Amino acid sequence: MLNKNKNEYILISAAPILCITMLILMPLLTVRISKTTGFIIGFCIYWFIFCLPLSLYCSNGLGKLKEIYTQKSNITAVIRYILYFLAFMPCIATFFAVFKKVAPIAGFQVLFIALVFALINGTFEEMFWRGIYNKIFNNNIFLAYIFPALFFGIWHIALYLAQGIIYQGGFASLVGGSIFMGLLWGWVAYKTKSIKVVTAAHIITNFFAFTGLIFQNWFS
Repeated sequence: MLNKNKNEYILISAAPILCITMLILMPLLTVRISKTTGFIIGFCIYWFIFCLPLSLYCSNGLGKLKEIYTQKSNITAVIRYILYFLAFMPCIATFFAVFKKVAPIAGFQVLFIALVFALINGTFEEMFWRGIYNKIFNNNIFLAYIFPALFFGIWHIALYLAQGIIYQGGFASLVGGSIFMGLLWGWVAYKTKSIKVVTAAHIITNFFAFTGLIFQNWFS
């Protein structure tokens, strides 16, 4: 019980600390170093200082971390598959809005970097923002679902503040879209008690989006 309570306090504190830290670091790194290197370093800090370590610690190790992919829910199969379908809607939207236009001219290097970014980012973000909050707070809908979804959106403000990085659609697309996807994927994870499907959807969506972002900012 004491360990559970400690993990709850850590996660409640971690979201605002993460967001404040990245709001400071992303613009600072992209100004002091360069827009490309600073952007990558910022993401590495986000992944390897916050998302991964906090997920491992609050789940009590790698073995327990696997539970976020295998928890059981009591929803019907029909509802489950409807939720799975909805989880992939951002993939379709991002494909037509970004990937379809950019992919033919982006080249292999852009696609490869976008894929690496997507695999790491989609996996670690779902692990932290959906998986661990869902596991620790379980049936508390506010702390398991709404709280992390809102801070997931706020963290993307730090990306918008990165100096020299241009986002297709601007602030509304980046931050508004991330809040929408956080709420959508958070709801699917909360109802199904698993992040397997939302992780796949997140990786695919990120691959399509990062292809456009990387090509526009680093290669065009």
